[in-house]
Amino acid sequence: MKKKIYIGLVSLIIVFPIYYYWQNRYVELRPVLVNEVLHKPILLSETFHNQLFRIAKPNEIPPNFYKNIKWVLQREHQEYIVKNGLIYIRYKYMNDYEMIWNHTIKTNNLEWFKSQRRMDSINANYQSKEKLDSIINGFRN
Repeated sequence: MKKKIYIGLVSLIIVFPIYYYWQNRYVELRPVLVNEVLHKPILLSETFHNQLFRIAKPNEIPPNFYKNIKWVLQREHQEYIVKNGLIYIRYKYMNDYEMIWNHTIKTNNLEWFKSQRRMDSINANYQSKEKLDSIINGFRN
């Protein structure tokens, strides 16, 4: 009986760090779009939410996605790293398609950038305001 308890405890001690590592490893950030047609049957309510979205194909990426995604991630307080020009975020965040879709939409939303500029001017964050001005001017060009 004690042997089964020890085996169970050792299994938990081994599985927990593996799960923690898996959820916190960095994966490449890829834009997400709304999935218009669902081809799969919906089995579990937790997985239903991610079935509403899909990873964008290269020709479907919003034009300002790669240009503005770092700024959006900073404003949303998301951890990211840049390796070889690619942006990597934690797996647990990339697995939340709705959040990534929200970031994808914001990269091409001039109104969101204008609202952030207003907030910066209210909070007297002039350094951020200058960066936002350059992004907003990029939309106009």
